[in-house]
Amino acid sequence: MSDLVPDDHTGLWRREVITAPGYRDDTTRVLWLQTRSWYADVRVPIDRPPARGEGFSAYSDEELLALAKIQGFAGQLRAADGICFWRRDLDHQPTGPMPDEARCGVEGEVMIEDGIHADYQEIWRREDLSQAPLAAFRLEGADREGLLVVGGRHMIEFIARPGALPVGESLADVVAADLAAGHRASAEALLGTRIRYASRDENACWITRLSSFPWLEGWPMWTGAAFDPHGQVLETITGVERSMWRLIDASEPPEVRLFAAITTEGATP
Repeated sequence: MSDLVPDDHTGLWRREVITAPGYRDDTTRVLWLQTRSWYADVRVPIDRPPARGEGFSAYSDEELLALAKIQGFAGQLRAADGICFWRRDLDHQPTGPMPDEARCGVEGEVMIEDGIHADYQEIWRREDLSQAPLAAFRLEGADREGLLVVGGRHMIEFIARPGALPVGESLADVVAADLAAGHRASAEALLGTRIRYASRDENACWITRLSSFPWLEGWPMWTGAAFDPHGQVLETITGVERSMWRLIDASEPPEVRLFAAITTEGATP
């Protein structure tokens, strides 16, 4: 398979519906941002608890279980001969039993994905202004792994929780076991994968629109950012948090409009 996906696979895809025998879901908010090879995906149920407070401590045990149903993963996509294989380098949920592989066909701005190892079909529609420029960054110098992907006016940041993936049928099952044992702090830590989808507003600020941390929605991704074209490292600043992101792929040279767009400072909502 090619290291680069077909051009018509790139951009921000918003899922319209998934169907399987006896199952249909057209309400979960699902976004998949695909660069030339790297991708990130976030899936948030429509009944997720609303934003409140500044952390998981603001949520009840029952609400933590609902938050544990959020899905997200990131890595590299291999695509050839109509077959896509999503390598999940990072995952919010425990490892599943089957490879993530499907037949994908694109017609215009619509993609139809048919499962190979499971009987399902997903229909996706590409968002405007999401195919150029494209870039991917890897988090460096932190106690956890992360991937940042950018497509035009859209981006998804995925920063995994520290440590190994939890083992279980689902994250909700693992969180439920911790809560039943009275280990509230451990249950909250299991939810520590930060996934943020952001788009640029009319003032060219990157605003978080959807997140595994609900309280971040509506706020700027960063209060500041700077790109070093020689080291090809993006430094982002949010309050006291500083993160270093190394460029691993870009559709355009780092001197052009891509990084001017990424480093636009945020403003409070």
